[in-house]
Amino acid sequence: MTDDALTELRVTMGSIERRGAWIVPEHLDVRVMWGSCELDLRDAKLSPGLTTIDVQITMGNVEIIVPPGMTVNLDVRSVAGNVSEGEQITSTVEGDAHGPRIRVTGKVKLGNCEVVTLHRGETRGDAERRTRHERHRRRHERHHERHRRFHELRAEREMWMRSPSPRRGWTLPWWLMARMRRRIVAWFALSFGAGIAAGVHLWGNARWWHVVIGVFLLSMVSGSIAWRLTRPLLIAIRAARDIGDGKLDTRIDPSRFGGEVRLLAEALNDMTTKIQQQLVDQRQLLAAVSHELRTPLGHMRVLIETARDTNDPKALAELEKEVLILDDLVGRLLAQSRLEFGNLDRRELDLGELVSDIATSAGIAPEAIEAIGDVRAAIDPTLVRRAVANLLENARRHGNGAVAVRIERRGTQVAIEVDDAGPGVPADRRADAFRAFVPSSGGGLGLGLALVSRIAVAHEGGAWIADRPGGGARVGFGVSVVART
Repeated sequence: MTDDALTELRVTMGSIERRGAWIVPEHLDVRVMWGSCELDLRDAKLSPGLTTIDVQITMGNVEIIVPPGMTVNLDVRSVAGNVSEGEQITSTVEGDAHGPRIRVTGKVKLGNCEVVTLHRGETRGDAERRTRHERHRRRHERHHERHRRFHELRAEREMWMRSPSPRRGWTLPWWLMARMRRRIVAWFALSFGAGIAAGVHLWGNARWWHVVIGVFLLSMVSGSIAWRLTRPLLIAIRAARDIGDGKLDTRIDPSRFGGEVRLLAEALNDMTTKIQQQLVDQRQLLAAVSHELRTPLGHMRVLIETARDTNDPKALAELEKEVLILDDLVGRLLAQSRLEFGNLDRRELDLGELVSDIATSAGIAPEAIEAIGDVRAAIDPTLVRRAVANLLENARRHGNGAVAVRIERRGTQVAIEVDDAGPGVPADRRADAFRAFVPSSGGGLGLGLALVSRIAVAHEGGAWIADRPGGGARVGFGVSVVART
């Protein structure tokens, strides 16, 4: 009998199994007496409509295996038998109306009819292990949640115990120290108490202990509501206190809350991340400055001893050079400090004259300096001088010296660019050039171009690196013509 002609299965004192890609007719009769029948529908070909399987079992067993999500309607009568279905079977209402649906009808006498849900390629043992794993996972999640709540309660208690209390006499229990919680409890209790009093007045058969029970139950309800309303705020307070104690790895999970509390959690997380990064930068700056100061100070000590013993004017010239290095380092640190505190003194100046003065002092030929258009802008001259000096120093250190300086009006900004004669900067290294403390071939603090970028941003502009036509690098920054109010 072929699959196309299959409409009935009969088993008498034996067993039969149908697996794989077999064709299931719209109506299939299964008759089992003293035997077993297994129908695996996971890879079977079913019609898109309703497929009816009618079973008649007498002291036998029928097992129907279906994939997860298939709609199954089990309508089998039992006479001293067993009829069961898997936990993941989709009900008729939730199933796909256009997909295959199974309806199992019939009668079981002293036998068993079971519908089992298995994934493709999965055995009963695999399903049992998966079920055990899911149960264990859910049990572990519940245990973890209870453990987390217990730790939160203990942490809140410790927070209240550490907090100095303004009361000098008796103190409230820690779970009532939150003022918002006390108010909510009091208002709920008063409101419900007034309602109970009105009910007692209108209800003639009331007893005094009815009032006591009512007040107790309503106080429990109001206390539970107050507790849940104040929990997020207290969690945020505890996190802020931990951050203040230096625990900068403290974070609040925003997905646990909603509305303004979620925004508060995100703001606290962002604040902690920024503080953590600032502390890292400060430590790196302190270590780098200590290293940079040690070298010129050591040279100065040797030069002073030499000048004292030999009265050599060359030693004094070298000493002056080391002093200039220290002065440049201090200037960079002062510029960094002014940017940290946003202390800008902006005035409208001609950037062409300002940049030309700095460039000629650094040894750049006047014919190599070009100003294009109206280059007046509201700037902090001290910071812009530092930025231009850093560009020229960068060209000297990494680009074999500056060959051209350009000041140009571009829309609402004035761009200042320095061309060098070096090998250029690869495209994948240009972003790192504007990051502080990134190692470079020239050594140093790594603050040069990073400070240029920060000065440009403080003037509503930005910094960039491009290829110079003919070879080399073109490094520049822009400042806004008009300061933002």
